[in-house]
Amino acid sequence: MKEFLAEKLLAKVLAWEPSDVAKERPLLQAMALLKYDAYEQFSPGLRFLESLALWLNQFEQADRAVAYRFIKASLVLCSAEEMDHLVETAYQDHVRPILITKSAAEQKVNARHVGRIVASDAFRMLQRETLFLGLSDGARIDTFRRANQPELNHEQIWQTHELSDERVKELIEKLSSHTSAMAGAKTEAATTFRSIVLLDDFSASGSSYYATKDNGTPTGKVAKFLRAIADKNNALHKLCEPGGVDLIILIYMATEHAIGHLRKSLAANPIPGVNRFHIDTVQSVPARLKVPRDGQAEFTKLIEKYYDDSVFDIHMQKGKTKDAKYGYADCGLPIVLHHNTPNNSIAILWFYEHCVPRGLFPRVQRHTEMS
Repeated sequence: MKEFLAEKLLAKVLAWEPSDVAKERPLLQAMALLKYDAYEQFSPGLRFLESLALWLNQFEQADRAVAYRFIKASLVLCSAEEMDHLVETAYQDHVRPILITKSAAEQKVNARHVGRIVASDAFRMLQRETLFLGLSDGARIDTFRRANQPELNHEQIWQTHELSDERVKELIEKLSSHTSAMAGAKTEAATTFRSIVLLDDFSASGSSYYATKDNGTPTGKVAKFLRAIADKNNALHKLCEPGGVDLIILIYMATEHAIGHLRKSLAANPIPGVNRFHIDTVQSVPARLKVPRDGQAEFTKLIEKYYDDSVFDIHMQKGKTKDAKYGYADCGLPIVLHHNTPNNSIAILWFYEHCVPRGLFPRVQRHTEMS
């Protein structure tokens, strides 16, 4: 009954004839059932069809069809199941090949002889000497850990890159204990890691990982981590092989721009103690998805017309844009993640509950200002 009422409201908002309803109903039901109803920030009792009807009703009649066509043709929503799939393939498809290539070079064997390499003691040691750390809660370390049993040990995977002195000590102790006990190992027990993998779920600009202040000082999660491992007085430095480590930054879903920004920034600012950088994403977001600020698309007019500047707070201003119409740093993405909508996406999609207009997929703020 609720679904019927939502469809009836949507038909009224869009001024549909019965034939339009019959044509659009199967698509809308599929969108709602397969993905969109599962958005986790809908108000209690609200689902996709109701939210869509209420969202469209805020626009002038002539603009509603434009907005509806954009949602059908351009919106990208990554569901929980899809994100889990990206997490589950991250190690096998992206990190493991890097380790195989490295081990092949060290053993002086053909890198295509994968079976021979992964069965070797040398590879097993190298694999255990790799540390996996989360860059945020979105790294889904619990899912990553379960997906890679028993190939990876639980004690080489940790949920955060911000490690206490005690945690560093425990990681080293476990590493030494496990490598000394590995059957057939021909080398001494390891006390440092040779590779560090930093994991996260999504990036659109890359600036939260690595950016440069006006005075030239690097800032961001990755920049801070690199300074820590290069500082001999920092506990994180003790984790690294004296001869240097390989740093792998793997983001489950990222734009081409974000990956390019990280590669360029790290190449231009080499860090002592880091031998090689590998920056990659499991699911690349192509640049063609971006809705540009100077675009001529009909939906661009709605972005300009329906805007609530109250969302342009001090955190959005760090993106160095004049407003938040096209999201943080003008990323202009039509992307929604199942647990929240990124602030890099077009603001009209994620306007907070108190905004006018309210967003189709309202965003929950990570930063809340105290008044």
